[in-house]
Amino acid sequence: MINMRSAHGFSMIELLVAVLVMGIGILGITGLQMVSLQNNRGALVRAEAVQLAYDMLDRVRANPGANYAPLNLGTPPAVAMNCHTVDCTQPQMVTFDESVWKCSLGLWNEDANCAVLRDGVILPLAANQPGLPSGDGQIRANAGTGIVTITVQWQEANQPNPTSISIDSQG
Repeated sequence: MINMRSAHGFSMIELLVAVLVMGIGILGITGLQMVSLQNNRGALVRAEAVQLAYDMLDRVRANPGANYAPLNLGTPPAVAMNCHTVDCTQPQMVTFDESVWKCSLGLWNEDANCAVLRDGVILPLAANQPGLPSGDGQIRANAGTGIVTITVQWQEANQPNPTSISIDSQG
C-alpha cells in the first residue's frame, strides 16, 4: 500500500503558481523591451535632426554674405535651380540650399518642388530618405551679432507637442 504522505512531486497548485510567476516576469521583460525600442527610435530621430541642422549651418557657412534668413516653419520649399549643373548666383544658391534642406526634413516629401530635387543625385528618392516624422525647419539670423539660429522640428510618436532642437552659431 502507498502512503500518500510520503509521495514526492509537485502539486497542481505549485505548478500553476510557478507558471503565473514566469508569465508575469516575461510580460515585464517584454514591456522593458518595448520601452527600449521606443527610446532607441527617439534617439535615432534626434540624432538625425541634429545632423540636418548642422547640414544647413554648413550650407550657410559655405556661402558667406548670403541672406539665408528668415526661413519659417511651415514655409514650403521654393522652386530651385539645380546649382550642381549650373553656376548659380548667391541668391539662387540660397534658394537651392533652403529647398534641398526643407525637402530633406520630411514634411515636404510630397511637395512638387521636392519631387524635382529627388532625382537620386541632388536628393535620394523619397523611399530612401523619408526624413523626420513631420520634420520642418527654420532659419533666423541676427544681423547685429551675426548669429544664425537653425531650428529643426518634428513630431515624436505618442507626444502631443512637436519636439525641436536649435543650433546657434556665428554665421
